[in-house]
Amino acid sequence: MKIKLIVLTGVAALLAAIPLLAHHSFMAEYSTSNNVTFTGPLIQFDWVNPHSWAYVEVTGADGKKVVWKGETPPINVLYRNGWTKPMLEKLVADKEKVRLRGYAAKDGSNHIFAQDMTLLSTNTVMSLSGSPPQELVDATK
Repeated sequence: MKIKLIVLTGVAALLAAIPLLAHHSFMAEYSTSNNVTFTGPLIQFDWVNPHSWAYVEVTGADGKKVVWKGETPPINVLYRNGWTKPMLEKLVADKEKVRLRGYAAKDGSNHIFAQDMTLLSTNTVMSLSGSPPQELVDATK
């Protein structure tokens, strides 16, 4: 009986650990030696789990527009810091100019792991910490 309990406990522990393997590896996906910064209007924000996504339209030196997306903190972190989905929708509707800074994807695609996103109009930083500006809070009540 004791051996069955030990075996069942071991199997349960192994099964509980499987979801941990499903989470992506930061080092496999992003290059810490390639820190990039982009500035442009925020054209889309996906308020989703496990990470939200900010889309910024960047105009290159040749005048061509390219959309870069940044993987941002999870919505529960943003929400705890005071950000809400209506606030982000307003920023997108207003095409708020932002600066997105982070590590570029190793595969060369137009996406980064965003260390932070700064609203240029208020110099407010959205990252793992940082509250929204009061005027945005008031405008979305």
